[in-house]
Amino acid sequence: MKLKYNLFFTLILFITSNIFSQDTRIHGHWKPFAIDNGEFYMNVETDSISLYDEFEYIANDSLKINQLKKTANQIYFKQTHTFSENGKYIQNLIVMKLELDYKIDVEKNLILTSKNNFLNEKDILELPYWIKDDIFYMEIPVTEPSIKIWLKK
Repeated sequence: MKLKYNLFFTLILFITSNIFSQDTRIHGHWKPFAIDNGEFYMNVETDSISLYDEFEYIANDSLKINQLKKTANQIYFKQTHTFSENGKYIQNLIVMKLELDYKIDVEKNLILTSKNNFLNEKDILELPYWIKDDIFYMEIPVTEPSIKIWLKK
């Protein structure tokens, strides 16, 4: 009976530790190279931009498209995202620096963030993510539609 209890306890401990284990590939400094904010998709590596319906009216106006690219560069591509080994997520934006605590839910491919060390469940924000071929994809659901960002170290 004691052996069954020990095996059960070990199995539960293993499962729970893997659910909220750190995905060590995420550690480090990341810079966006592509974004999709629901109004347009832009990739600075390929120097491309695709407009959704909201901005379709400027599709044939190269001056307005260049202005949009410059604005997007300032807003999205000057920021950095840093994930430290001690569970801190720092988002350096142009106008502010956000410091959050984070955990990884590997099973659900979610980064869980909190302003208060996860003391208040209402404060937790779930960021869907994946990492493949050194590309880190993250969704930030603070706007509707959520902002999708592709990043590289």
